[in-house]
Amino acid sequence: MPAERPDPVIDHLNASGANGEVNVRFSLAHAFDREQTIQSLQSGVPTSLTYVVEVFRKRPLWFDEGIGRARIEVIATFNSVTREYLLNYRRDRKLVRSETYSDLAALQHAMTHVDEPKLFDVGKRPPYKLVVRVKADLMRGWLLYFIPWEVSTRWRQVRVETPQSEAARETR
Repeated sequence: MPAERPDPVIDHLNASGANGEVNVRFSLAHAFDREQTIQSLQSGVPTSLTYVVEVFRKRPLWFDEGIGRARIEVIATFNSVTREYLLNYRRDRKLVRSETYSDLAALQHAMTHVDEPKLFDVGKRPPYKLVVRVKADLMRGWLLYFIPWEVSTRWRQVRVETPQSEAARETR
């Protein structure tokens, strides 16, 4: 019996807030553990990872206040003529940057590690009351050849840290 591979999971989620803006950093673990994902990438089929990032104010005993939502798409395509991978990085459907990679490991790192400074503008809301949550949509499969089926991670959330709380944590 083959060993079961762990499911992809959002890892190392960190959110910090200062001057009315929230910075978000995270990575996706086990995204390329499935052989099917690497084979589709190397065959030239565009392979995408879509991250959904939300910031909200957590309110006990009441509905949470949604403040912002961002959709980050990382799309890689293999060019068999040049033997390079083209990576397109989009935020809210707008192209942020395009890069080329010749090494598969470097491409995987670029696709699974996200560092977004100033992702959300939260105004005058105190950062310590805010929570950021992230999930990743890995691919779309088909059930019975015509029902679309999304493969996603679970939501991962963390409270937004302020520079004061980070300094207090480091002195402990």
